Amino acid sequence: MRYVIVIAAVTFFLIWDGLYNQGRYLDTAVRGVTHVVRSVTGES
Repeated sequence: MRYVIVIAAVTFFLIWDGLYNQGRYLDTAVRGVTHVVRSVTGES
């Protein structure tokens, strides 16, 4: 049951971010994750 709640919350956030913020928060999160992955793997 807790997984259903987590999935619903993530889905709600993605829809809200897309509708009201043009994906700004999702874009920032993806950029941050990409930066961390590049830092860990040593790619430039």
